[in-house]
Amino acid sequence: MSRWRRREAGSSSERPRAPALGPATTPGSRKFWAIELLAPRNRARIEAATGAQDVEVSPGFDASPIFALGVASLRYAEDEVERCVRKGIDQYLILGAGFDTFALRRVDLSGRLRVYEIDHPDVQALKRERVAASSREPASLPTFVPVDFEATSFAAEIAKSGFDGGRPAVLSWLNTIPYLTQEATVTTMKEIHAVLAAGSRVVVNYGAEVPLTPDQIAFLSRLQEVVSSAGEPVRSQWKPVDFAAMLSDIGFEVLEHASEVDLTALYFEGRGDGLKPGVPGRIITAERR
Repeated sequence: MSRWRRREAGSSSERPRAPALGPATTPGSRKFWAIELLAPRNRARIEAATGAQDVEVSPGFDASPIFALGVASLRYAEDEVERCVRKGIDQYLILGAGFDTFALRRVDLSGRLRVYEIDHPDVQALKRERVAASSREPASLPTFVPVDFEATSFAAEIAKSGFDGGRPAVLSWLNTIPYLTQEATVTTMKEIHAVLAAGSRVVVNYGAEVPLTPDQIAFLSRLQEVVSSAGEPVRSQWKPVDFAAMLSDIGFEVLEHASEVDLTALYFEGRGDGLKPGVPGRIITAERR
């Protein structure tokens, strides 16, 4: 089994990835690009929804507990990117970028931060097509690094893209690890370590193997049915202590290890619609030694 699977148009690569929490960009810009990149049929569903709970990935299945966790992880990563820019880092790699909107909407960082998006060439071709057809000019375009993960490592391709591996960078790898085996995750983290210079920051999240409530057990069981039917079954969970130890063994220092409870406190306090992460997840900020 390949570490990565090509994601066809209409699959999870097409789900909006714009952080929808907080003031990082104007709400209009966040919403515009998140919706603009979708296929017309999905765009209509999103525009008709009155809240996250109304967007069903499968009939009768409210995916908002996992949706909230994913979106909060994206916002958490964006906060770290901003901190890195303030420290002088000017390179940002997004591994498995899909339809990420960061470069398209962050006009405040245009010219200050070069964004590299690493993903399958077919996904990138579709994204380019939809950006070109948009009615709005993007703040900037990322440097697209096409990688057929079944045929080559991303380390070989990033070296051809203009990325300077001799200077620190920030890298995010989000909402992907649960769909990989633990062995594939370790292999990819070793590649990330090899690509980055000392002092680089990495933001990565994963599914946590922790005690569950009955409601969480029921939700995750139904989620596994839904994602398996779409060809993307959940393949791994990690005990938090084991994931942190794995990173340390490879050569990363864990700086922060946040839970869904932490993300709720950071980004969901005071919401009136009840939206918050409802399943266990962990997100780590680590520094490459």
